[in-house]
Amino acid sequence: MFSIKTRWVKVFESIDEMRTLTQHNRNHPLKIQGKALLLVQHQNNFFLVKNKCPHQGISLEKASCEDGYIVCPWHRYGFDLKTGRGAGLHLENYPLEERENGVYAGFEYFSLF
Repeated sequence: MFSIKTRWVKVFESIDEMRTLTQHNRNHPLKIQGKALLLVQHQNNFFLVKNKCPHQGISLEKASCEDGYIVCPWHRYGFDLKTGRGAGLHLENYPLEERENGVYAGFEYFSLF
């Protein structure tokens, strides 16, 4: 039987490092585990999402954030930063967890056990 598990990967040394990265531009592109991701700071919260709009595949680096949604700069489709839901599509998002020794991102995977 398959199960979904989460692999936690250290991505930052601290929340302060994340603040520094998003200081001038609220959206900061990253490559983690071979994935093109985007660190987003919105209303003093941080979110990690796939840096690719699920509608047309455009980068979300220049996207705006409005009322808890990241809004694609191309077609103005909005996706909830917490759930990824929006416009009948789903933007992949990844949980962030602060720990004593840094900030970790969770990546789900299928397991046989």
